[in-house]
Amino acid sequence: MKHFSDEQLVAIAQGAQELGAFDELFKRSDGRLRAFLRSRVNENLVDDVVQETYISAFTRIGNFQGGASFSTWLFSIAINEYKQLLRKASSFERLRGLLFRQPPRLAAPHLNDVFIDFSRLAAALSDKQYDVYVLHTVYGYSHAEVAARLDFPLGSVKTCLSQAEKLMRRQAND
Repeated sequence: MKHFSDEQLVAIAQGAQELGAFDELFKRSDGRLRAFLRSRVNENLVDDVVQETYISAFTRIGNFQGGASFSTWLFSIAINEYKQLLRKASSFERLRGLLFRQPPRLAAPHLNDVFIDFSRLAAALSDKQYDVYVLHTVYGYSHAEVAARLDFPLGSVKTCLSQAEKLMRRQAND
């Protein structure tokens, strides 16, 4: 596989799903991808982002159109995976802060306790309220992003969120 160009390897990977083509593409890109990430992300996250990037590229190779180089496509996936990783990590911190009303870094409740408390408080919400609340408050999506993701009118998202927050506060005080 080493004698093939990146374009040929991509074609082989897309057509035959040949694992050797993926391996060679990833080997060729690994050093540059890691250097690219080290210049932009926290060092202790590089391995996680690289792993998620390769998984995503492997599963979405059929979407690669060849308008840019494979490495450019891979780097854009890496940036998106890094953003998702940050969003997931900050989601837990936001959830912990909401439940315990303390600065997230000062309070360190056990992970199971956080989810048990959240589940108890969220039990009063309808499915629609729960979805809106979690997407906005936990994952940090804007009202417009929540509306687009759930295919709800913007006004309905704002109303559901307001109702959910009131119910969550009421549950917390009971």
